[in-house]
Amino acid sequence: MPISEQFIDKSITELNVLIQLEKDVGISVLARLVNLFIDELVTMANQLDTAINNADIIKIREIMHVLKNSAALYGAAPLAALATQLHDSPPPTTEENLHAALVIKHNLDKTRDAYQIMSKSIAI
Repeated sequence: MPISEQFIDKSITELNVLIQLEKDVGISVLARLVNLFIDELVTMANQLDTAINNADIIKIREIMHVLKNSAALYGAAPLAALATQLHDSPPPTTEENLHAALVIKHNLDKTRDAYQIMSKSIAI
């Protein structure tokens, strides 16, 4: 596989998902898709910051809906699990929702950083 395992943070990324994606679409398309995912993570991080600052629980839930599916598609299982949990079983209070969103925002940033490192290592 052209993605060197040394550049994959296995606490963030499920390698088997990326391997299957590469088999399905090829390495050059995979490289473009990973970069699109990174861009999407940047956009969602900005939207999540705004939603947290505005205590907009509905917007946070909308972001989680997109994030849970995108993260799963690209093998970011821990991020997908957190987003799924907040989307499907939100806490009862606004304060708890905002705290959970902050935790997810931190994980989103870690995921973005890990995928940026990985994207630079993809041999095309």
